[in-house]
Amino acid sequence: MVDIARTPRKVKTIPLVSLVDVVFQLLIYFMLTTSFTRSESLELALPDSARPAIALAAAADAKTLHVYISNTGEIFIERDSVGGEGLSEALAKIFMENPDRGVLVMSASKVSVGSLVKVLDRIYTAGGKNIAVADWIMSKTSAGKPHEGGNG
Repeated sequence: MVDIARTPRKVKTIPLVSLVDVVFQLLIYFMLTTSFTRSESLELALPDSARPAIALAAAADAKTLHVYISNTGEIFIERDSVGGEGLSEALAKIFMENPDRGVLVMSASKVSVGSLVKVLDRIYTAGGKNIAVADWIMSKTSAGKPHEGGNG
């Protein structure tokens, strides 16, 4: 057998120091540019299609506050018409007396989602916690005002 003398190979190394520096700089960049925002949300109990709004309104007891939004954008608390600023003041007064009072928002069919959200926001900022939304079917005789029974 012939012995062939082999020269040992040089071990090639990859310098990891610069790679660690780059990873560290990326970590700092993401830490500084990421903003952690805490979003507030409102729990909302939407009506079930199997349970009509009439049953929902009938199930509501005397502790439930009814807020109506008509097709014209007029807002009622129970049967009293209130304006935009009057709504916030009236709700704050009601929730000051009873902070755990539930709210049922009855919205007519042609009310925009933006108007509904504004009313829900005012209820929430006034202190309302237990809020439900239902469809308010306005009758032609009610002329945009809620009557006894809540739906119609």
